[in-house]
Amino acid sequence: MLAIYRGASRVAPRVTRLVPRTFQHKPFRQTKMNLMTISQLLDEAYNKHQIVPEVVDKFDTQGLLTIEYGPDGQSGENGENTQNGENTQNSQHSQNSQTVQVTLGNTLSVKDTQQRPQIQFTLNLPNPEKELLVSSEDRFMLVLTDPDAPSNTDHKWSQYCHWIATDLSLNSRANGGDSLSTMLDFSQARELVPYQGPAPPEKTGRHRYVFLFYRQDPQANLVAPPDRPTWGTLVPGSGVREWVRKHGGRSELLAVNFFYAQNPVQE
Repeated sequence: MLAIYRGASRVAPRVTRLVPRTFQHKPFRQTKMNLMTISQLLDEAYNKHQIVPEVVDKFDTQGLLTIEYGPDGQSGENGENTQNGENTQNSQHSQNSQTVQVTLGNTLSVKDTQQRPQIQFTLNLPNPEKELLVSSEDRFMLVLTDPDAPSNTDHKWSQYCHWIATDLSLNSRANGGDSLSTMLDFSQARELVPYQGPAPPEKTGRHRYVFLFYRQDPQANLVAPPDRPTWGTLVPGSGVREWVRKHGGRSELLAVNFFYAQNPVQE
């Protein structure tokens, strides 16, 4: 596994500068144009699928989230089977025992996304002069929200909170050296809201399921929302943006990824 930092100093938190010059070292060779192109493609996807502005305000993308669900609906980390008695022949991925990835708006089956996925964060700074400072004491937050509940035309339950994991650390188990990618370490994380897989109702079309990755403000008062629908606000269309404004302090949004899923019954 790759990591962004190696660990804490006995005297003070170790700080690692994550700068684009690292891209000059194999296998992460990228040019300024490549970095800008990646950032532009991400922004285009967020706008095309209305992640911006429906879910979050426009932000400066600072990285990529690689999200992978295990085969047959198993957890990406511990392989726990969650077949729930469903026929595996309904899923091509299940037949082939393949993992499935979230790729900026692809469609995944409900069955394949019922367990917590494995997630990797990769730095991608479009500005070659910019750097991201990460301390061994920094903690991060991951959110999964559905802005299309109960449907993409009826938002009375949206956004629907599917997951809030806080106090995440960046996995420091590397074979030496700092790098641009790190697996998220859930071993010491605090789940304010346990992971709940997609469950879109019948005849409600495709739902967007949006992952958001933040660096936490250490002074933030992160508390679970009162309820999953509308994140407990009782205001249709409200959700993660309002929750972060109220409880997140200066927490910084670093990366977003999302997929679609729908109930098989649409007619």
